[in-house]
Amino acid sequence: MSVLSLRGIRKSFAGVEVLHGVDLDLAPGSVHALVGENGAGKSTLVKVLSGVHRRDAGEIVVDGTAVESLSPRVAQSLGVVTIYQERNLVPWLSVGENILLGDLPGGGFPVVRWKRLYARAEEILAGLNIDLDARRIVATMGAAEQQAVEIAKALYKRARIVVMDEPTASLSGSEIDNLFRIICQVKQSGAGVIYISHRLDEVFQIADQVTVLRDGKRILTSAISGITKPELVKAMVGEDLAITRLGTAGAGDTLLEIRGLGIAGSFSDAALTLRRGAIIGIAGALGSGRSQLLRCIAGIDRADAGTIRFRGEDATGMPLSERIRRGICYVPGERDLHGLILGMSLAGNTTLANLRAVTHGPLMDLGRERALAQEYVKTLNIQTWGVQQEVQYLSGGNRQKVMLSKWLCRGVEVFLLDEPTQGVDVGAREEIHRIMKKLLEEGKGILMVSSDLDELMNMSTTIAVMTKGRIVAALDARTTNRQEVLSYAIGTAHPGNACVEV
Repeated sequence: MSVLSLRGIRKSFAGVEVLHGVDLDLAPGSVHALVGENGAGKSTLVKVLSGVHRRDAGEIVVDGTAVESLSPRVAQSLGVVTIYQERNLVPWLSVGENILLGDLPGGGFPVVRWKRLYARAEEILAGLNIDLDARRIVATMGAAEQQAVEIAKALYKRARIVVMDEPTASLSGSEIDNLFRIICQVKQSGAGVIYISHRLDEVFQIADQVTVLRDGKRILTSAISGITKPELVKAMVGEDLAITRLGTAGAGDTLLEIRGLGIAGSFSDAALTLRRGAIIGIAGALGSGRSQLLRCIAGIDRADAGTIRFRGEDATGMPLSERIRRGICYVPGERDLHGLILGMSLAGNTTLANLRAVTHGPLMDLGRERALAQEYVKTLNIQTWGVQQEVQYLSGGNRQKVMLSKWLCRGVEVFLLDEPTQGVDVGAREEIHRIMKKLLEEGKGILMVSSDLDELMNMSTTIAVMTKGRIVAALDARTTNRQEVLSYAIGTAHPGNACVEV
């Protein structure tokens, strides 16, 4: 018997139906992946299941019992727990307090029996083989550790259905492996897991079954062993999707040259040369110094040693604003926090780095701003109802394209991209790759940090691998393989103590 059965789920907003009779079954002790492009209906379906949205039609059955009215409180009482990308923890409380929050062992109000609380929390953590101190403050922990606390909290609440929304978006390779180990523990407890991810390699690694949603409809459900990755991609986007691959390495003029660059405690002695028409991909685990290297080149963080030359001119001491003016831009991985103004329109975000193009003295030329933004909406295929739409209402892939349009409008020559396709669906990912390839054809240069090895090998001309703040390998993306990149990234292959020039 299924632990969860959804039949004919329908949901409309403002008279527009976004879920069209969706079915889904979840077996106990299994992982059921839910995939689809942004806007396919995954989030809406999850919110119906968790009681955030009330369904318009259809049936929800949990452990064989039909549920008539579902609210967040009722969902929790039925054992439905959703773990979102944004952590739902109290940061200044301990691990133990977060796990047992709402059920703190007391000795009579308002006394809390702290020894009993921490002993119970340690028992729960040990049962999942999670090596965490129950007394540790959550705010001092990384994303992977906080996620482990979320899972422990869910199982303490006797979760029967655990929904995980993009759980690996901010995790490194080893942290993902540890998460998968914990998910296996969850399966062994008899709970069912609904796993939402854009990373299809992970789906094939962890899932038992997969359901594809497209435009609010269930397109297919299959055992993971009964479908291939190309078949899954075709079901998601509705057509065969050709993989974008780079040809020969760029051999244009030198755009960017760094030598002996370093910041104490982050990275040291970095050396690379970026030419027109080339992408240097940067691989490495979180904490290897890869993002800090991009920030330093951009001028956000000041170098302690080394030199940066841009088009032959010394740019080492230039401030961020001057580097932008000369033609260097940084596209951060945390686009919502550091790359966009979510409450501003698409048009406003597009022209934000080039206000001179849309102003006359102190006055804005709003017509010119709208016209410029419309050009990039068309060129980059940004899905929006209009250029005045606030960016916060766009999907992740479309937000990423807006962030690229901001710098295209500025006319920069070197793009420093940190996780350019993180959290975007497979269709938007390929569109972003096509945009990057077009930039190379126009003579631009790209430095790209990515945790996705397939992206690095398909989209780079050279892959620089960083470990513990040092570039330890420069690999030809056309001839290397995943195993070689990983062996350098985790330190099992090492050419010696000297840094490598890229």
